[in-house]
Amino acid sequence: NFLTIFYSMFIIISTVLISLIGSETLQHDGKVIPMKGPLTMVVIHNNNDYLLGVHCKSRDDDHGFYILKKGGLYGWMFYVNFLNSTLYFCGFSQGQVKKGVFDIYKAVRDSSRCRNCTWEAKKDGIYGYSEIPQKAPLFYKWLM
Repeated sequence: NFLTIFYSMFIIISTVLISLIGSETLQHDGKVIPMKGPLTMVVIHNNNDYLLGVHCKSRDDDHGFYILKKGGLYGWMFYVNFLNSTLYFCGFSQGQVKKGVFDIYKAVRDSSRCRNCTWEAKKDGIYGYSEIPQKAPLFYKWLM
């Protein structure tokens, strides 16, 4: 029976694929191939004279709300996912004033730009630094 053979092959192939996707590594020619991308760090530095509220999250993780004083730092580390679709976004505020929401780490934009992604909150918005020494561009202008 063709249907029985097809169904059996489908179950076997599905089981193997699910096992590979669920594992953290594969092996090819005796070398370990990670199923997750590089370890990446995001750091936000407040360079304003006011307290800056920061609330960062992804689809799966909520890092909570933090208040950064002038010179304060906030950051975390994570692995970029295998599909290079990792996304973290942060809401910024000054007291009750919403400064905006910005994609602080977007794998399609940042995975080749930085592994230690440093962001600086300044008077006019968020500036992004990479490992290559250069002038940091303005990535996001505050709403107010």
